[in-house]
Amino acid sequence: MITRRDLIAAGVSIGTLGALGRPASAAFPPPEQSSIKVGTAVTAMSFLPVYVAYARTWKAEGLDVQLFQFRGDAEVAQALVGGSIDVSFGSLNGVINMISSNQPVIGFYGGFHQADFSWLSQPNIKHWSDMKGKTVGISTYGSLTDALTRFAIRRNKLDPEKDVQVAQIGTTANTYQALKSGRIGAGILSPPFSWQAQDEGMTLLGTQKTDVAPAWPKHLISAKTSFINNNPHTCQAVLRGHVAALRLAHKDREATAQIMMDQLKITKEFAERAVDVELPDYDERGSMPEKSMPVFWEITKQLGDVTSAWDESKYLDHRFINTFKTWAP
Repeated sequence: MITRRDLIAAGVSIGTLGALGRPASAAFPPPEQSSIKVGTAVTAMSFLPVYVAYARTWKAEGLDVQLFQFRGDAEVAQALVGGSIDVSFGSLNGVINMISSNQPVIGFYGGFHQADFSWLSQPNIKHWSDMKGKTVGISTYGSLTDALTRFAIRRNKLDPEKDVQVAQIGTTANTYQALKSGRIGAGILSPPFSWQAQDEGMTLLGTQKTDVAPAWPKHLISAKTSFINNNPHTCQAVLRGHVAALRLAHKDREATAQIMMDQLKITKEFAERAVDVELPDYDERGSMPEKSMPVFWEITKQLGDVTSAWDESKYLDHRFINTFKTWAP
C-alpha cells in the first residue's frame, strides 16, 4: 500500500487557496466522509475544474480535500487501488486497465471531452507528406500518444511502420525540447507546449480534433465501488463542487486564470488562453462524448487494452449522472 510519504514523493500537494465558493445548501445531506484524498493523474490544464473546486467550491460542500498530483495513470491507479486516495481523476484507459485487472474500481462521472493534443513540426515541414523518412516524437511506445500518432499518420496516407520513424522521447516538455533542438521532425504536444512551439514558428501539422476525433473521453472521475456505495452523499458533494467550479469558471474568467497560474506555474497569457480553450469542452452533467467513442475504442484496441468495445455500464456507474437534477445546485 502507498503511504502518505509515498504520496508526497510521487505527487505535489497543492496549497490551500481558501474556499470562496457558494455556501453549501442545507437541502443536501452532509457527506458521510468529510475528509477525503483526491488524486489527478498528472498536472494538466484539462484538470481546470479540479483546481477551481479545490480553491473555491469543495469546502463549501463540507469537504476537506487533500489534493495530490501524480506522474501518470499508473501512479494514480496504484494509489486508488491501494487506498491512499479516495477519488481519482484519470484517463478512461486507466480505469479500463484497473477493471481488466479485476480491481473493484469504476468511474462515476465523465464530462471531460478535451481532444487537446497537437502535432508540431519543424518550420520547413509544411504537411504530413513532408514527414516521409523523418522522425516523430511520442512519450513512450504503447502509450496513448503513440496510438494517436500512428492513427494520425495512417489517416494522412503514410505508414508509421515504413514511412515515418516513431521515437519515444518522454514527457511533453522533453518532446518540445527535442523539436526545438531539431532532433526530431515533429512531435505530439499538449498545451501550453503546443502553443509555445507554434508561437515560435513551428508548423501545426494537425490536431487531435481534426486528425482523430472532435472530442475525447479525456478524464473519468473514479473510485472503488465500496467507497461509492458507502459514501453516496460524499460523492454527490464532490460532484456538486465540480459542477459549481465549472459554473464559477464560466462567470469569473479572471479568478479562474489566477488559479491556473498558481497551480500550473504558467504565465497570465497562457492561463487566460487555457480558460478560453478548455471550458467549452466540459459537460457538467458528466456525459461521455458519444460520437467519438467508436474512434476511442478503435485506438484502445490498437493499444491492446481491449479486444472489443465495452458497454458503458462496465466502466461507468450512472447513478449520479442519471440523478443530476436531484443533487446538482
